[in-house]
Amino acid sequence: MKTYQIQPATAWLTVNRRCNFRCKWCYAEATGYEPKSEMSLELAEVLAKMAWQIGVRNLLVIGGEPTLWRPLMEFNDFCMREGFQNILITNGARFGGDRFSAIYKGHTNNKIGLSIKASTPQQLYEVAGVTNFDVVKKGIIRAVQELNAQVSITYNTFYVDTLTDVVRFAVECGAKSVKIDFCSTTFSEGRPNAKYMVEPKRLAENIMRDYPELERITEGHIVFEMMVPFCLWPQDFIVDLRRKGQILSVCHVLKRKGIIFDERGNLLICNALFDYPIGRYGSDFCDDKSLLTWLNTERIVSYYDRIGRYPSTACKVCHWYSECGGGCPLRWALYKADEFVRPMSENLPTEKEVIHVD
Repeated sequence: MKTYQIQPATAWLTVNRRCNFRCKWCYAEATGYEPKSEMSLELAEVLAKMAWQIGVRNLLVIGGEPTLWRPLMEFNDFCMREGFQNILITNGARFGGDRFSAIYKGHTNNKIGLSIKASTPQQLYEVAGVTNFDVVKKGIIRAVQELNAQVSITYNTFYVDTLTDVVRFAVECGAKSVKIDFCSTTFSEGRPNAKYMVEPKRLAENIMRDYPELERITEGHIVFEMMVPFCLWPQDFIVDLRRKGQILSVCHVLKRKGIIFDERGNLLICNALFDYPIGRYGSDFCDDKSLLTWLNTERIVSYYDRIGRYPSTACKVCHWYSECGGGCPLRWALYKADEFVRPMSENLPTEKEVIHVD
């Protein structure tokens, strides 16, 4: 069997740009939330089959807000018939409506990833511009308790002093575990934006400050998706997170294990780079063979190489780099890596030495 440099295991289907929230840090803001900009059911089915045939085993349905995508139920039925693992990424608000929730239960995704934005009505209005907190809370509770949704929170400037409150709210709604990821760079018209990103060193200090309470609230069921270098943190802290199974690291771009399709079928390397397609359905690829071939052309492999290059010369000699990857590569469009990164001389424990806690 031929070995490919880029062999995706996960694919994101961006089925629409419309959204019922206006989260200030979201990359989708620059898309204009255009209601008519949505993927057809026919294209979604073609892309899902294509992805599955090249080895993808997780299809993530994203937006916009995908619960507003009109063919969602039909697509879920299609995935069920085909045996595709189909994961819905949502803010959960529509599950607060009785009619939608009842219909959805007859046409479910395999899994739900639920992104919680706020713990109070005031905070929800400040971060997402909506006032229906009671409906959103009802939807979150339903998604978590009735549909076993997995909860995540994107840490940004709004949560500098309220992260523990939002995590506590998630647990009160029934979340069995909480994943924290970190707001990253977005691009619009070629310009990077970090307005809602927390400066890396301050981010590490804040998370270290809040960690004991976060672990207590979640009874240890807290996971951090590291999008910043490990060397920002004390080595003992990283080792402890790994020992407890509380850390995820190295993004799909660096692993070369994920692809994104936008609503027109264009191929993207990252959600944040929605203005920079690396391939077009019907032109650069049209089926599974041509898709995998296109991904492994010299042009695309070189593009991945440029995106995934060492952020600092210190990374070249760091024993942690294979586990860390230097964080999100887009972050260094705004920060100078050499001001934050330093080589770590000691190896992290091997997988055999790590004790994973349920």
